[in-house]
Amino acid sequence: MKSLYLYLVLSVCCIAGTAICTLLGHQTLCVALAVAAIVFLCMLYGAVIKPFRALRSGMDLLRSQDFASRLRKVGQRDTDEVVEVFNRMMSTMKAERLKVEEQQAFLEKLVAVSPMGIAICDFDGEITSSNDAFRKLGGPELENILKSFADGEERVLRIGGGGKVLKCTRLHFMDRGFRRSFFLVEMLTDEIILAEKSLFNKIVRTMGHEVNNTLGGIMSLLETMEDIHEGDEVVVAALQSGKTSARALSEFVKSYSDVVKLPEAQLDDLNLGEFLRGSAPFLAAICPPEIELRLDIDKAGTVKGDEMLLQRVLVNAVKNSVESLAGCKEGVIVLRSVGNTLEVEDNGPGISAENATRVFSPFFSTKNADRGLGLMLISDVLRKHGADYGLSTGADGLTRLHIEF
Repeated sequence: MKSLYLYLVLSVCCIAGTAICTLLGHQTLCVALAVAAIVFLCMLYGAVIKPFRALRSGMDLLRSQDFASRLRKVGQRDTDEVVEVFNRMMSTMKAERLKVEEQQAFLEKLVAVSPMGIAICDFDGEITSSNDAFRKLGGPELENILKSFADGEERVLRIGGGGKVLKCTRLHFMDRGFRRSFFLVEMLTDEIILAEKSLFNKIVRTMGHEVNNTLGGIMSLLETMEDIHEGDEVVVAALQSGKTSARALSEFVKSYSDVVKLPEAQLDDLNLGEFLRGSAPFLAAICPPEIELRLDIDKAGTVKGDEMLLQRVLVNAVKNSVESLAGCKEGVIVLRSVGNTLEVEDNGPGISAENATRVFSPFFSTKNADRGLGLMLISDVLRKHGADYGLSTGADGLTRLHIEF
């Protein structure tokens, strides 16, 4: 900076001296001072333009965010100090940028492989990005439900016709001074089902123990009374009626025990088309004359399945459809297989969205006389096969049990 002032003063003095010498007529001194003025002006130009060029280069680097490049020293002490500070600043910014990029790459990989579904919203609250787990857990159906969540809200949802139980939470983080929402979705299906099954097993064991012990004594007493009153037809008929009721109660308890004692699946290659064709005659016999059973098989695939257990699934699904079609004049049940999927479809009155989230729960039924076991057994068998499943009524009014292996 001192040299800049020096060149400026010398240049002004030489120019002034040149003007004075010209007035006094000293030609030689005038020429010498003019040359000196030109030299000092050139030096002044160099002293001004070099820092300016360095400043402009620095601005270009900042504008392009090129933190890898550095400024070269210009040979002026003051300017070189500025260049040195600028270069240190660029090194620090480069290091910070690399650190942020590494953290961002790490977080992106962590989010991508996380088993928990993660979806991030833009500043308007619309989901703009999500990981694979989120797309597998819910998809568009889940996205529509999440739009109604308030910030910080947490809910347990059943989606996919009740086949999946999800814990969903809406949270937020600050991004450039603004709030951005994100969703965490965790699969709770296995934990919920195990808890329900554990409670169900405990109830059935307790009920079976108490009822069977009591029925054993009642049956023995009734048989003894029957032997005593063998000649009295009225009394014998009453006793036989009591024995029939006791046997019905025993069968009632046994039906619950059969669900608890469901065997493990023995998985083997099973062609879904052949499986449906082989099961169709028996399933048609379950249907009353006013209900038509149809097959719709298109490029059925081969899956790993237990034929015996899957037949129980079809029987319970068809029985459920037959019950829903009670009173319908043109009831139709369709058994469909496309690729690795199975569907049992009926044109009954359908099932509400609220009930669709509970149909696979133990003891739940929309029919007063039903025990709520059929769909629970279906759920248990399909979980043993690792299949995705759901029961719901579509926009076309048809109710479908959809199974995907």
